[in-house]
Amino acid sequence: MAELLQIKDLKVSVEDKQILKGIDLTIKKGEIHVVMGTNGAGKSTLANAIMGNSTYTVDSGSIIFDGKDITEDAVNDRAKAGIFMSFQHPISIPGITVENFIRTAKSTITGENVRALSFKKELKEKMDELSFDTSYAQRYVNEGFSGGERKKNEILQMAILNPKLAIL
Repeated sequence: MAELLQIKDLKVSVEDKQILKGIDLTIKKGEIHVVMGTNGAGKSTLANAIMGNSTYTVDSGSIIFDGKDITEDAVNDRAKAGIFMSFQHPISIPGITVENFIRTAKSTITGENVRALSFKKELKEKMDELSFDTSYAQRYVNEGFSGGERKKNEILQMAILNPKLAIL
C-alpha cells in the first residue's frame, strides 16, 4: 500500500517554544490513525503543522504528502493537494451561505468552474445522505449553528471536497 503521508523527525515551535520534538509518522492510503494524548501534548500542533498554519514554525524535519515534500507549501496548496482539516471550534462567517462557501472551495481546489445547477444537485444529495436539512445551504456559514450542526457542516464540506487526507 502506498504512503499517503510521511512525517520525518518533525520539530515544530509556537512562539519560540518547541512543542513537537521529533515526530515520525507514516500513514498509508486507506488507513485510519488516531492520535491521542493529554492537553498540551501536541495533537493540534501536529494537525496545524500538517496543514501549514503559519502560526506554527517547522524547525526541522519534513512532511511528505502523496510523494511530494509539502513542508514549505502554503495552506491553500496543501488543500488543493487533497488535505482537509476540521476545526475544534469552527467559526461563523456572516454574509456567506453554506452553498456559496462550499462551491467556492470546490472551485478553488479543483481549479475548475463549478456549475451552479449541478452543484446544487450534488449538495442536496450529500445533505440528504447526512440527514442535514437542506435549508442550511442558504444560511450563513455556522451562523446560529449548534456545535453538532457546525460539525455536520464540516462533514458536508468534506463529503463534497473529497480530500485524500482528512484531519478531524
